Amino acid sequence: MIPVGDYPNPRSPQWTTRILVGLNVLVFVLITLPLGRPVDAGDLGNPRTRKQILDMWRVRMEAEGRKLSPGDRYYDEVPSGFLQRLSKYDLVVDRYGYKPGRPDWLALFSCMFLHANFLHLFSNMLMLWIFGDNVEARLGRFGYIVAYLVTGVVATLSFALTASKSLVPLVGASGAISGVLGFYLIWFPRNQIRVLILYFYFLFIHVRAIWVLGIYLLIQNVVPFLLEARGGGGGVAHGAHIGGFVAGMIGALLFNMVRGRATVPHPLPHVERRPAPWSRTRSRPVPGAAADAFRTAVHMGRMKEAAQDFSRLVTEGGPPPRPEDVFAVGRWLYENGFASDAAAVFRYYIKSYARGDDLDRVYLGLGVLLGRRLAQPVAAREHLLAAIDLARDATVAAKAREELAALG
Repeated sequence: MIPVGDYPNPRSPQWTTRILVGLNVLVFVLITLPLGRPVDAGDLGNPRTRKQILDMWRVRMEAEGRKLSPGDRYYDEVPSGFLQRLSKYDLVVDRYGYKPGRPDWLALFSCMFLHANFLHLFSNMLMLWIFGDNVEARLGRFGYIVAYLVTGVVATLSFALTASKSLVPLVGASGAISGVLGFYLIWFPRNQIRVLILYFYFLFIHVRAIWVLGIYLLIQNVVPFLLEARGGGGGVAHGAHIGGFVAGMIGALLFNMVRGRATVPHPLPHVERRPAPWSRTRSRPVPGAAADAFRTAVHMGRMKEAAQDFSRLVTEGGPPPRPEDVFAVGRWLYENGFASDAAAVFRYYIKSYARGDDLDRVYLGLGVLLGRRLAQPVAAREHLLAAIDLARDATVAAKAREELAALG
């Protein structure tokens, strides 16, 4: 199961998230890749670098259960096999990765922008790209970068609590990204996460964020953390992920206490099935996909797209849309000069929502369209009279009487 997207999303691009992704990629391209070559004689000739390599070798031996003493053969001489596997980037990681046994304030922040390999970078940046924009839109640019760095620091220190004497450097943005996920879980638990499942089909399952993030926290981190003797076993810093996630949740709750809770939509889950390249089975229509796309487009203000999705919804069928969404699309069509389309949407509303909150305004709008734009004065009069009968607002009734007088 691979998360590949989420919705609804903010209406405008969130640049802090994009900049953070760009910085991590830039560090990987400009530092990680060029320094991936093995250490050479020049490195060994530098006394400071040679001391660093000796320290790394001694830490390696201690991790394997053998502590070197001054009398050992390899206490001051590193085996050639270890040197051949050591890259220049390993020296950077050892210097700027965070080591709980030798805490360093610079490494506390620099470790967030270093990654072990491309897969490590890709998985972290994918999660940040998917979940970061919604959190940034709620926090604002400055608040978001502060929250990102603070939860990243908390994640690193949480790892340090579980491996306080470790000299193995911790690198990666996953602790800070876990903090972002903690914010997301509190604020957007009902958002839909688009998850890709590869089998004989490409299955895109749209499930609530609370399930995806719950699996990430409990199954992928808490359970392995409890099964391991230390939080960083297996090359994954589960302690850092848990600490960052909890810090993000606490930060979201504190933000709610100060600013109040945000109103979020409740998009409907569904499944998309597409044939894999090795499968000859044809794809089938996705029940409910049009309704879900319509609701998302309305919420995000993409009304032209919502009008197209509404047309598809009427044709394909599916769960009935919310009356306020239908009215919003009809009003947008009305205000932008699409008279026939607006009239069709208003008729759908009248037929489908006999007790809708906007029924009086729908009758009024349809009456105005029929009288002014579509040359149907008789039908216009009937709808304007209905608007007067159903009017919940005096202005609606007054406008309907004005239009009746204009009809003569």
